[in-house]
Amino acid sequence: MPVEIIQQRLLTVRVVRFLGLVVVLNIVRYAGGALFEPVLIFPGLMNAMEASAGYFRLDFQASDWITSYFYNFIMWLCCVWIFHLARPAVAGSDLVASFTVFGIMWLSFASISAIYMNHYSHPKNFYFWNVADSLLVFALVALANGFLYRKIMGPAAVHCPGGAAGTHR
Repeated sequence: MPVEIIQQRLLTVRVVRFLGLVVVLNIVRYAGGALFEPVLIFPGLMNAMEASAGYFRLDFQASDWITSYFYNFIMWLCCVWIFHLARPAVAGSDLVASFTVFGIMWLSFASISAIYMNHYSHPKNFYFWNVADSLLVFALVALANGFLYRKIMGPAAVHCPGGAAGTHR
């Protein structure tokens, strides 16, 4: 078999594994979030939304949920992609690296949320609940990614140029 065909098949396997990891992390986000969000986040979030009903549309349709899940899929895809690219340069175990990279991604998300909320929305308590929710969810997904990354991507998922696979600076 020509080398190009083998390389293409290996790339296809890596892409399928990567997308599989993103799907699993999305499931973890929603299944795990269902354990704490209804108790810790949703009462405050829903109260903030109801208190400022003029800012929020509370009657989500099926298409709104599909769009929301798609946006979340893309967000987690970006986080995992950045983790995958950064992993060789981040010291420590996959769990430590995952919390490091996802922590930076959370900080970016929270900052953008703050800017958006400051410019376009007056209910500041909604921002608080939104950021609190994202902190818990990013931590949950970082934890899952730290445990699942090599299991799904394969043991040689981390390659450092000039070093052995899995070694870190």
